[in-house]
Amino acid sequence: MFLTAVFVALMAIVIAILVVHRGPGSLHTVVLSMRDYTFNGTNPILRFRVGDRVRFVVRNEEETMIRHNFAIPDLGIPCDKELLPGEIRHVILTMKRPGTFEYVCCTHRGMGGRILVRR
Repeated sequence: MFLTAVFVALMAIVIAILVVHRGPGSLHTVVLSMRDYTFNGTNPILRFRVGDRVRFVVRNEEETMIRHNFAIPDLGIPCDKELLPGEIRHVILTMKRPGTFEYVCCTHRGMGGRILVRR
């Protein structure tokens, strides 16, 4: 339990560091760990600006044979093959318009979070 809390805290710090705005056209890397039916333990809200390029590194971190998936439907990122534990999916996209968008696990309803894009 303690190690899980430490892991979640570290992932939150990593996301905070990686999502800092680095200027127009820079590539932001966001690591999303899928475990215990959440992304990074808390399904964090991810914040970007219009024009930001983002690389999502999505990894299934389950210790059992639970499969997960990843999509951002309203930004044109469809569900792909389910990821087995240890598998990774890389998705790169440019945030083209402001709004609130959902990222989800296509396999497990309710597993997902929000992306906020502002001007």
